[in-house]
Amino acid sequence: MANPLTKEQERLHGKNVRDMNFDELQIWIHACERMEIWVKFNKARRSWKESREAAIEELDRRRNYR
Repeated sequence: MANPLTKEQERLHGKNVRDMNFDELQIWIHACERMEIWVKFNKARRSWKESREAAIEELDRRRNYR
């Protein structure tokens, strides 16, 4: 099965969560959810889960500062 990420999601890969804008964070959270299901190895799954959690925390932090 091919990588389930869209081109837009793929462009965000490797970018720091703190450098993403509000819209990119939402796209990245969705990408992490997709990849967490798609990957087979526990370590990779955990990495995507941690990235999703970091993005959610950053999104919440920004919402609270508005």
